[in-house]
Amino acid sequence: MSASATSPGRLLRLTLQIYTKKETPLEEAEKFSREYLSKVASIHARNGIEIYQMVYTPAPFREALDGMNRRNKRGWVIDDHDITVEFYFHNLAELTRVNQDPEFQALQAAEGPYVNLVHTVAALGWVEKYVDGGRVVHLGADGRSAYPPWAELRNISTALPPAQAQAEDGGSDSV
Repeated sequence: MSASATSPGRLLRLTLQIYTKKETPLEEAEKFSREYLSKVASIHARNGIEIYQMVYTPAPFREALDGMNRRNKRGWVIDDHDITVEFYFHNLAELTRVNQDPEFQALQAAEGPYVNLVHTVAALGWVEKYVDGGRVVHLGADGRSAYPPWAELRNISTALPPAQAQAEDGGSDSV
């Protein structure tokens, strides 16, 4: 990718929207989550993940959002997942390193009593940030986006590890 000194480049985001197991008491789920996160954070950081965060959306928050939705006649479909896990990284090699890390694999095995993997929703895309810390960012003096064109950003081969990109490109060196 041709991110220039003025371009923010491409930051990928993988989200996993998951349900917790309803039979697990809330206090036990919280204890597991906080202990798990304190261990997994260093694994993600050492393998190149830029940001790793959780978004908790318990039923009272979803109900409040649904009320706003109805009052404002927005027509939104309110997502009913309990947790969204967000990973931010520059290429899929970083995510692959995390998944292949033996320490991470052992931690994932401990999720069984807490995480319901049925109906997990995953999404992969890139992030374009335009407000950060209350300030407008990534806009040029002309008021236009400083990000590379979508044609460049949507080229998934530039996010793949070199060997995988070469294989998916039919063996060509021009990725």
